[in-house]
Amino acid sequence: MQVIQPMTKVTEQPKQGYFSDPYPIHLAADDANAIPESLSGTTKQVLSCSGPPTADCFHPSQSQLGVTIGSALAQQAAASGATLRTEINANIFQDDSGGWQMAVTYYVSNRDHPKAANWTVILHAHPVDATGNAVPTTWVADSLLVGSFADPTKADYDGKYFEDAGKLYLVYSDRLSDTPARDGIVAQPMTSPEITTATAPTVLLAPGDYSSELFFGLHQPDTFKLIETGNITEVDGKFVMAYSTGAYYEPDYKIGLAWSDTFLPTAGHTYRKMTMTDSGGVWGKAGRPEVRYLMQSQEPSWPNYVGKTVLAPGVPAVIQDGGGWYLTFAGYLPSDAPVDPKTGHYTPSARRPFFAPLSVRIPAGASVASASDAELANWITVGSNS
Repeated sequence: MQVIQPMTKVTEQPKQGYFSDPYPIHLAADDANAIPESLSGTTKQVLSCSGPPTADCFHPSQSQLGVTIGSALAQQAAASGATLRTEINANIFQDDSGGWQMAVTYYVSNRDHPKAANWTVILHAHPVDATGNAVPTTWVADSLLVGSFADPTKADYDGKYFEDAGKLYLVYSDRLSDTPARDGIVAQPMTSPEITTATAPTVLLAPGDYSSELFFGLHQPDTFKLIETGNITEVDGKFVMAYSTGAYYEPDYKIGLAWSDTFLPTAGHTYRKMTMTDSGGVWGKAGRPEVRYLMQSQEPSWPNYVGKTVLAPGVPAVIQDGGGWYLTFAGYLPSDAPVDPKTGHYTPSARRPFFAPLSVRIPAGASVASASDAELANWITVGSNS
């Protein structure tokens, strides 16, 4: 049986089943009547499966996911000369008290910066139609969480809430440096879902000195790197971040895992990536350490190559459903990954959601700090579900 399975059934007439960014929806921890595993994303739908994932089991809800801009927030943006353009990255979160929240990213333009490209901000939204255990589908954005309406900023997208030891955080993609250009994952403490604290965000994961993390691939003049879409899950008392690196429309988009013994790493540290020696110079520099990815379709001679099954795997999350562990992610089927003749990239509208069972083997008493890279690489692997 094929380990990597499609989450939806795709049809062309009508065109349905494609889904760019499957973001698992967090449910209240003590909800005995929890809804089936559900996902939101960039595509304005909610996908649900009535049990542990099986091929093609996820289906869209009858109502499209919709976000409107509240009047006070619209006035705030207009006063800064800004226009809120396109909604992306709708991450839905049910806190442990049962309340529903959303962190949603919007593209922004500003009349005072006519030459600036649209940039992104992260907004909080509240539901209009919250009823029982159903995932709300109608939302109103009410406050600015991260970014600026007035000044162009880099990154500031893909926000998601995370609760740890009774404290609420917003985890999101942030610009860490401009020279060199580096984007990573940070955690911002929150006073409430609508208000950030004055405390600076903590860097959870950043690009390193690894050629495999180059956004535009090897042997290119631009050396931009990013780590994005960091979804964090607590597994057996450890915290694992499933993340993406590279460009989502190129073969270099890849899935990595990084670990920490605590949600916020100890001072001076970040989540730990798994690495191995690139003895053959696959990434251009023989003998140097490189990242050991969970899935990649860029280099056939590097571990965990999946290019014959799926291209550009990314936007990953580690989830538990029905007692088993799974990886959810997006990618392109090799058989229908059209390349745009104008850009040379994969066509984003052809991305599909996938899942794969995971084997979880964290030894009792183990710690991230003391484990070797080889040991960490065995803690979570794609394959037999356990």
